[in-house]
Amino acid sequence: MEYDTKQLEILMHKVAFTLGNKLEGLLYQQKNILDNHLNNLMIDHNGQAESITSDEIVGAFEIATIHNGHPDYFLCGWEDYKDKSL
Repeated sequence: MEYDTKQLEILMHKVAFTLGNKLEGLLYQQKNILDNHLNNLMIDHNGQAESITSDEIVGAFEIATIHNGHPDYFLCGWEDYKDKSL
């Protein structure tokens, strides 16, 4: 499906505002999953990014990261483990 450039810009701003630095460090597969879910949101909202909520964006991010693991989750656990073993 083709989207209006203005709607894509609105979506990009909403995603950046909602997720911020959480977007850094995503794995290739996680980026693809997030892109697919954001595309599904655009389809569900008939190409109107204004009607997509921050909760929907967070939900798409969680699906992409929880089921595939965000690198920060692993690093946080590793740092805790490493500190305790010293």
